[in-house]
Amino acid sequence: MYTTEINRLNDFYFKYLLGNEKRKNLTIHFLNAVLYGDETPHITDVVFIDKDKEPQQTDSKLVKLDILARTDAGMLIDIEVQIQRHPHLAGRFLYYWAEMYGGQLKRGDEYSALKPAVSIVLMDFEYLPEESWHNVYHICNDVSKQVLTHHFAMHFIELKKFTYSDIKSLHRLGKWTAYFSNCSAEETEELAMSDPIMKEVVNAEMAFTEDEIMRRQYAQREKALRDYRSDMAEARREEKSFIAVNMLRMGMDISLIAAATGLSIADVELLKAKLT
Repeated sequence: MYTTEINRLNDFYFKYLLGNEKRKNLTIHFLNAVLYGDETPHITDVVFIDKDKEPQQTDSKLVKLDILARTDAGMLIDIEVQIQRHPHLAGRFLYYWAEMYGGQLKRGDEYSALKPAVSIVLMDFEYLPEESWHNVYHICNDVSKQVLTHHFAMHFIELKKFTYSDIKSLHRLGKWTAYFSNCSAEETEELAMSDPIMKEVVNAEMAFTEDEIMRRQYAQREKALRDYRSDMAEARREEKSFIAVNMLRMGMDISLIAAATGLSIADVELLKAKLT
């Protein structure tokens, strides 16, 4: 019986699963599921790019570990995991895409050499206004909806919006999404029994958790992410406190300051006491 549970959105584990030459059949299946659903697979092979960018010490600093691959047709695909909301996310994703697309050409190359570039982002929070959990963006005319170019596509998979009642009835992408939603041990077993590819995914996860070195690197990565979230939370709190102190010095009402900064009334009163 499957019992081991890990955070499948840990980017070190994510890259182990989908960014490794030994398991690129899983990557190909995942990409076909995202881009083409249950249609006949279009992608038959991928080559991973920028393998050397993976840090040797995952606890040394917070480095973004994404997966960049080129398909047999030349399409570039960037797969990312986003676990925390940040300001200007859309601009960030567009910048990453632009780097990927523009980086294809070398001096003297013709524009005809450009190939489509696609970004796939798995998000552990709700981000877009649409109700659906899988949304695709293209460049198109505002009125006619005519697509200007098929060289741009950006897929967002919002895990918090994903719901299901029966594992067996899920389509290809649904099964992958259920897996990355950190489904329960029982559901994971059901996933493995419902699909040979998902069984291979679960077996790869079990091999990962049984590898002492991998498990330690995973734990270091989790620690780095926890520390980062804690530092960011503390920085936001300090910023709120700084604003509240300035508002207190202006003689503003405590309840108004609490509402404006998000601090509790007790916190604002404590800040006021320190000023006197």
